[in-house]
Amino acid sequence: MGRVVVAGTMALFLWGCAAAPPRTEPPRWEARVQELERARSRLELRLDEMNRSLLALRERLDAQEQALEKLAQGPPAKAPARAPEPRVRVVELVPPEAPRESQAPQPPLPDAADLYRRAYSAYQDGRYGQAILDFEEFLQRYPDHEYADNAQYWIGESFYSQGEYEQAVVEFQRVVDRYPNEPKAPDALYKIGRCYEQMGDLDKARVFWARVVKLHPDSEAARKARKRLEAGGGEGG
Repeated sequence: MGRVVVAGTMALFLWGCAAAPPRTEPPRWEARVQELERARSRLELRLDEMNRSLLALRERLDAQEQALEKLAQGPPAKAPARAPEPRVRVVELVPPEAPRESQAPQPPLPDAADLYRRAYSAYQDGRYGQAILDFEEFLQRYPDHEYADNAQYWIGESFYSQGEYEQAVVEFQRVVDRYPNEPKAPDALYKIGRCYEQMGDLDKARVFWARVVKLHPDSEAARKARKRLEAGGGEGG
């Protein structure tokens, strides 16, 4: 009886093993192969991405190299319309300079006082043209000298003495304009009146004599202007 039970049990076990479905889990080496395949695919994708990046970088480098080459070459030279003519160098022949020892020494320039005395001496001698030149030189070299108003006044007197009354008016007016507060300003106003008197315009002459009296009432020129106004013009000092 015991043997029958054992035999039955064994029969049931073997029948169960035969009836059980086969296992579907792949072996371990197949899973490893699949993992390696996936890794290889990822690596290929990464390499492909790097290749595209390198290609783009290479294209940019090529473009920069071409731009640098163009800059180094500079703008294209234009063909000249005509061949340039040869330039002829003109050499000026200069005579040799004489030795310094043989040159005549230049006279020293006069100082302000000497130049003024020379100009006034020419005026007193009746050399009015020379006096004008000397007084003008004095004003050019010493425009701020204390005698500048005097020099300008005597230029006017030199023209007046030659009968050039219109130019004398111009020169006397410069005294009034440039040196209104200097001693010769009232004398210049008075002499402008005398110029107009000589030219036959007594109305303008009286205008300037009245201006002398108004602006410089205590001056000698105002005294003479009053006399001219009282006499109604005419010859006199």
